[in-house]
Amino acid sequence: MKNKNILVFGSTGFIGRSITKRLLQNGDKLICPVRNASKVKRNILSGDIGQIEVIEFDINNLDEIKNLIENSDLVINLIGILYEQNNLSFELAHYLLPKKIASYCELFKKPFLHVSSLGSTFQTKSNYLISKKMGEEFIENNNTNHIIIRPSTVYGEEDNFINLFGKMAKILPFLPLIKGGKTKFQPIYVHDLSLFIFNLLNDFDKYKNSNLAAVGNEIFTFKEILSHIFFSLKKKERFFYMPSFLSIIQGKILEKLPKPLFTYDQYVTLSHDSTSQGSQKLVTKILNQDLSDMKIITAEYLKKFIDRV
Repeated sequence: MKNKNILVFGSTGFIGRSITKRLLQNGDKLICPVRNASKVKRNILSGDIGQIEVIEFDINNLDEIKNLIENSDLVINLIGILYEQNNLSFELAHYLLPKKIASYCELFKKPFLHVSSLGSTFQTKSNYLISKKMGEEFIENNNTNHIIIRPSTVYGEEDNFINLFGKMAKILPFLPLIKGGKTKFQPIYVHDLSLFIFNLLNDFDKYKNSNLAAVGNEIFTFKEILSHIFFSLKKKERFFYMPSFLSIIQGKILEKLPKPLFTYDQYVTLSHDSTSQGSQKLVTKILNQDLSDMKIITAEYLKKFIDRV
C-alpha cells in the first residue's frame, strides 16, 4: 500500500495523530475531514506539501461525506467520544456516522477500517458501550469489505488516562478507587495500535470482514494501574474506596461541565472489563514484533509529574 488516497475521520485525535504520521511517512495522500482545521497543523508539518488535504466537516450533515468516500481508495474511521456534548451524542458519533460511512463504502466498493471499543455490548446500561455495539453490528451486517478493530485502553505520551491520574496523584492526597478498583484492562501502546492498523491496511484482503481485539500483553486491574502510577511518581499509595452512591452523584454532577473529568455513563462503563485474553497473540503476529511493556513506557512519561527538589 503506497500512494493511496486515504480518507481519515478522526485524524486529530490521540490515535489519529499516530496513524496519520505512519501513513504520511509511507507516502500516502490523506484527506482529513475535521471540525477545526487548525487542529491538524502538527500533521501538516510532518508531511510533504500537498500530502494532506484538510476539509471542513459538519458531523450533523453526513450526506456531504458521499463524494469524499467516492474519491478515496480507502476509508478509516477513528472518531469516538468519551462523553456527550450538546451537539454530539454517542448515537451520532458511534452509530449514525459509522452507518453512513459504511453504507457509502459499500456503495462505492471501498475498503473500510473502523475502530470501535473492546467491551462494546448491548448487555449494559452504558450508552457508550451500546452505541459502539450498534455501530459494529450495522457494519458487520451491511458492509462486505470491512475490518473492525476493538482496542482496550490505549496509553501513550499524550493519553488522557495515565496522564490524568498521574496529574491527580501529584496534586491530590489520594486517588479514587471506583468499583473497588477491580475493573480489568489490557492496555495497548498507541504506537503499537497504529502499526497494527497500518499492517492491517497493507494486508486488508487477508483480514477482510474480521472483528479484531487490539490489546497489550498484560491484564491489569484499575487499582494495579494506579499503584504503578504511585510507584512511578515515587509516592506512597493512597486510595479512597469510593462508594457506588458517591461515584454516581459525582458522575451526575461532573458531567454537566463542558469537559467533564468523569460522568455517570463512565461509571457504568467501569462495570465491564476491557480484556480479550489470548488476542495478544494475533496482535503480535500482525505487528511482526513484540508488544510494548506498559510499565516501562508509562514510567518514562510519568516522570514529568515527579516533584523536583
